[in-house]
Amino acid sequence: MKKYSQLTLFSAGVSAAALLFASTAGYAAGNYKGEMYKGEPAPCPVEKVLKDGFYVGAQVGYESWRAVNSYSVTDATGTVTANGSNALAANGWVGGLYAGYGQYFQEAYYLAAEILVNTSGASQSNNNTIATSAVGGTMNSKFSVNTSWGVRLLPGIKLNTSTLLYIPLGYMSASLKGTTNVSNIPGTLTASTSKSGYQGAFVYGLGLETAVYENFSIKTEFTHANYNSFSSGGVKWSPYDNQFMLGLTYHFA
Repeated sequence: MKKYSQLTLFSAGVSAAALLFASTAGYAAGNYKGEMYKGEPAPCPVEKVLKDGFYVGAQVGYESWRAVNSYSVTDATGTVTANGSNALAANGWVGGLYAGYGQYFQEAYYLAAEILVNTSGASQSNNNTIATSAVGGTMNSKFSVNTSWGVRLLPGIKLNTSTLLYIPLGYMSASLKGTTNVSNIPGTLTASTSKSGYQGAFVYGLGLETAVYENFSIKTEFTHANYNSFSSGGVKWSPYDNQFMLGLTYHFA
């Protein structure tokens, strides 16, 4: 009888020890809320990848135009002439849309073809006192920019899986308008000219694009363009443009 009681107590002790071990192991795997054990590594974040293929985007920025206004005009009688030049700095906001196709080569090199269209609010006017062959006079000039469109190639190199450094190279055509009025002091109109139309330019610069979320990327770029000169009635305009842009791109790939 005594041996039986000892055996019973020994069995109960073993059962209790097994239950305690099971409980301790269960708690080590996770607490009562089902939380992950702190010793396990956290999942790695998904790496952002800048994709190639077709893309579209929108951009906004600021541009700084400089237009040199050279003039040599004579009144209807041929007795009053005015010669000189004047530079206007036309600054303003610019924005637009773009679309293109890009492809990586040998995993590091990149080339894209792109079309874009922008609209600008850059405009500037001024009044200057000038000297004529007869008497003193005044000149009023105005230079303004409207819409522009272009085609570009974007060769680049991948800095890492999410960032691309590229060089925009291409052709831009912008709607430009220049107006000049030259008068002598008594008020006799010497010349009044106005010329508007699309002028072309070769554009080049530097850009940086990086992936930010799934199929989206952002880019920033600086470009410079020397536009063709245009003239009317003895007045010649020679414009160029510096442009800084920020863009948001959606990649279809």
